[in-house]
Amino acid sequence: MKSTHFLEELQRQFEEDFQSQIPELFDVVFDINGMKLYAHRYRLSTVSSTFKSMLSDRWSSKNEAIPIKDYKFKDFKELLTFIYSGKCSFNDTNIFTILDMAEYYQISHLKELCDEYLSKMELNLSNSLKVLEICNKYSLTKAKETIAAFIIQNFTTLKCNKFLNAVDIKEIVTIFATKPHPKKHENLFLCIYEWAENQANLKK
Repeated sequence: MKSTHFLEELQRQFEEDFQSQIPELFDVVFDINGMKLYAHRYRLSTVSSTFKSMLSDRWSSKNEAIPIKDYKFKDFKELLTFIYSGKCSFNDTNIFTILDMAEYYQISHLKELCDEYLSKMELNLSNSLKVLEICNKYSLTKAKETIAAFIIQNFTTLKCNKFLNAVDIKEIVTIFATKPHPKKHENLFLCIYEWAENQANLKK
């Protein structure tokens, strides 16, 4: 027999312990700009191979705080909160940092959630280039589908914007080759040709 209630209570206790941040309950401590975060070696090592290497006896002492220099306290706490609860509070500001942490610490489930969040983000001329770059950098699939659809839908506007000046021609061609384009843009491929020709001339 299996007690689901017991497992749920155990998980709830883990979450409460982490939120309490009572030093005596933990066996590892991180230092982020002078602020401390406590956790359990086993739990972190089970979820992340990066943490497993970082927390091995060879690389760290149990009594020594491990410095985290590349991330802010609030963001790193969000990462650990996910490890303890499976929950993460995303917003349009922290999503890129959390995605980077998910990649660095090799936490695939968190990376998938980031991909899903970005796939639902409202795109515009200001953020679309950054989202495209992020999709390529971290090999995101769902978000890449969304940005591809956005580029196709708004190509005639984008080609007059700095957005397309920063995008590789091959990528644009690939997007249009693999995605259906709106029928209302009868001159769409002519626009692509003119833009690509202009880009080629600029590089000469």
